[in-house]
Amino acid sequence: MNIRKITLKDLPQIHRLGEKVFTLKNYPNLYRVWDESEVAEFFVNNRQSCFVAEDKGKVAGFILSYVVQKKHIKYGYLVWLCVDEEYEKQGLASKLFDEFKEFMKNEGIRTVFVDVEKSNERALGFFRGKGFCEPKEQIYLTLYLSDGDKNEHK
Repeated sequence: MNIRKITLKDLPQIHRLGEKVFTLKNYPNLYRVWDESEVAEFFVNNRQSCFVAEDKGKVAGFILSYVVQKKHIKYGYLVWLCVDEEYEKQGLASKLFDEFKEFMKNEGIRTVFVDVEKSNERALGFFRGKGFCEPKEQIYLTLYLSDGDKNEHK
């Protein structure tokens, strides 16, 4: 298994794997939409902080993230972590994360953020095991802009 930064040739495989994993059935409260523009945007704007796990030419998993640099702060944001079900329970997510974490440290980043659905115990356990702490609860609200939708959701 080879962990490396993403390349242009990885994008179709990353997209297909994300479509397979990030479904409304698996994640009914997913507030980001998985689509080809999501993958392309990370590649164009943030490829230095995005990684794939490759097994014999196949993308077995990936991390898509970005770095925010403001005047007085620099932090990392892990947006997508995905492992193909064929490779689950082999430590692949951990290897991907460790490579990502080392990159962030080398960039001088002291804080990394990740969103996890409150009911996703598996992901919460993984990230706690990787040293994440102090979970904060957030509430996401929805505004329906058409009159028909407004009356249906009262």
